[in-house]
Amino acid sequence: MDKPVMPELSLLSSDSEDDPLHAHTPTRIAAALREHICKGALSPGTKLSEEMIAAEFEVSRNTLREAFTVLAGEDLVYKVPNRGVFVIDPGPRDIREIYQTRRFLEPSAILWGKLTPELSETFNRVADRTRRGIAQEDFSAIVEADRSFHVAVVALAGSDTMSQALERLLTRLRLAFHSLRISTPIHGTFAQQNLAIITRILAGERIEASRGLHRYLGLAENMIMQYVTGAAQPATDRKQPADPLNNGREIHPKLIQE
Repeated sequence: MDKPVMPELSLLSSDSEDDPLHAHTPTRIAAALREHICKGALSPGTKLSEEMIAAEFEVSRNTLREAFTVLAGEDLVYKVPNRGVFVIDPGPRDIREIYQTRRFLEPSAILWGKLTPELSETFNRVADRTRRGIAQEDFSAIVEADRSFHVAVVALAGSDTMSQALERLLTRLRLAFHSLRISTPIHGTFAQQNLAIITRILAGERIEASRGLHRYLGLAENMIMQYVTGAAQPATDRKQPADPLNNGREIHPKLIQE
């Protein structure tokens, strides 16, 4: 099968244009490419044109290759000798690895991290955004709030390394969704669990919150793998997933975006 052709992109962000001194560093180039990969503008398997990207940024190919090295270290691209650099094309195995890592990373941050006043405010803001998204049935807002929730959870650890690791995992997961053509974003499915976990974190119930998040990450993985393997039932017949924080009761169907 032929690899996807790289589309024409406007790679320079407004921040880069306003900051010409640093606009063309490998880090900035990597950040721009990462954003396009995350949004699906550069689809899995796409060959990255050195000529096109170097011309867009007005940099040498050596500088561009440094940016590719950054992205390769994040498992977002890979190099094939004598052929070029390609966006990774993740599969089911990658999804399992991502969730296995998250089940260690996020619950441990809840259990051993520090809840600062700033993070308390962050969790309250995330909860407010989640509730508004549910009330308005704004699934895009719910998905964005879900991402913010997980970022805040790992921020409890106070480790830039762990926070960066989560960002990379979430980017890889979104890329896997593009690669496997998973059209049903399940992130919004767990909005109520996020609210319950936030409540427990703010109340100091760390053990309960940690266990609940560990269970629901496992449930999320299983749901995604069902879609990947074709085992998921049609939407009209599918039983709603159980809420691991609500005595096994089913999640409200309006929180599941088809």
